[in-house]
Amino acid sequence: MNITKLKIDKKRKGAAMVEMAVVLVVFLMMFMGIIEFGRYYYLVQVANNAVREAARYAVVHTGDGTTITQVTNLATTKMNGSENMLSGYTVAVQNVNTSTGAVISGSNWNDAQFGGAIMVKISGTYTPSAPFLLFLPASFAFQASTIMNSEGN
Repeated sequence: MNITKLKIDKKRKGAAMVEMAVVLVVFLMMFMGIIEFGRYYYLVQVANNAVREAARYAVVHTGDGTTITQVTNLATTKMNGSENMLSGYTVAVQNVNTSTGAVISGSNWNDAQFGGAIMVKISGTYTPSAPFLLFLPASFAFQASTIMNSEGN
């Protein structure tokens, strides 16, 4: 009777290892998904704050000699290093139509008159840390922008 019991225990140990391997794969996929969602959500929040702060700076300093470089540097500073999560990171500061948000061609951002609209946009390509585990695309376009009315001139 002891010999039979010993054979059953060995079989169960193998089954437990297989079950653990299956559960571990599912658990790791869920864990990586939570981590990846957290990284992306953090990037969205930081980028939204950066464009809001840069747009606020731009609309207050329209017409006082502030350059586009100063506005883009402020946006990059407000990204707190998160711009490294984006390849092809760019900041655009543009004069846009107040009604449609369309870029007014042939104008600079500081051409916006009082009440005109200025848009600050951050864009780039986001690459997930482990897309193959989460069935995500290898990379996708990222964009954050805000439009505010000019208070300068």
